[in-house]
Amino acid sequence: MDAPQFAGASPSKTMDSTHVMSSIPGSQYGLKVKHLDDHCRWMMRAGRADTTIKKRRMYLQYLADFLGKDPFRATEANLERYQDSLNRDQIRYATAMITPYYNWIHAKGLRPDNPAALLVSPKSKRGIPRPIDDQDLEHVVRMASGQLRCWLLLAAYAGLRAKEIAYLCVEDFQGFDGYMFIHLHRTKGEVERVTALPMWVWRVIEISLPPSGPCWYRQRGTGPVTPQQVSQYSNDHIHKCGVQKTLHTLRHWAGTRGGETTENLRVVQDFLGHAKPETTAVYTFVRPTRIAVMVEQFPRIDLGEPTGGATLVAFDSAAADDRVPRGDNMDSGDSGVAA
Repeated sequence: MDAPQFAGASPSKTMDSTHVMSSIPGSQYGLKVKHLDDHCRWMMRAGRADTTIKKRRMYLQYLADFLGKDPFRATEANLERYQDSLNRDQIRYATAMITPYYNWIHAKGLRPDNPAALLVSPKSKRGIPRPIDDQDLEHVVRMASGQLRCWLLLAAYAGLRAKEIAYLCVEDFQGFDGYMFIHLHRTKGEVERVTALPMWVWRVIEISLPPSGPCWYRQRGTGPVTPQQVSQYSNDHIHKCGVQKTLHTLRHWAGTRGGETTENLRVVQDFLGHAKPETTAVYTFVRPTRIAVMVEQFPRIDLGEPTGGATLVAFDSAAADDRVPRGDNMDSGDSGVAA
């Protein structure tokens, strides 16, 4: 079954459609970096997220402050010295932020060389899935009420991020053929997608929604909630419940349960809105019991009497030890059996 076609734009989308190219995100940064405005307009035409453009400008401003000159004139040695000034866990991100600028000015012919071409950075560490426990999830949801309960349910059962929850509008929900779909406009990377929500969760959420417009409003002040408020209020509630987890671990739970239910990484990838399956793999925690069930299904070998003239030879550990070469690289407790 195909998902419904959502007609029209929600109020959250209307604001984006009026965004003008002349307004560069983070324009207060990097004012003296040569060709940076042109580079950022190129990023905007390529559909890069506002946050990415802002951070690009911020890191080039940091680089300018460190070098004491326009980064446009930086040499490879300058950039390596900047890397050396950072903590090791900062090198990868900072390098990823500044390198595309140099790739662009070189490709445009603004510089004959590319000082960032040979920059290296540490590989990213493999992420560890950390889904909330089933019992803890049930506890924190039961203890919540009103829109806070809705946020927790949307994170766990629709796999939504705090930003995606905050910018939801009533018009983004649409039932079709007995299913409930959500049209997400404001996402990580600003890539629209359609996801789904269990009908029982929708019935719980529906009673807390206004007739139209933004789904959630601030309890103090005026206007819709912000992603930061969704994250902070949710995390505070989870911790007050005695659970040392965060709202994002409910999204991990959604990815884990999705992987167990469908065993189709591609479906879970679209559900979570990931560009790469490698990212989805971080969220889909494989429980040890599933590994145990898998190995129990391996075909068994017959350990009965050998046939066809073959003979079973008993393993003699003492004789094996005599045959193993002794060297400085061998542990004293090594049995000699190859792994």
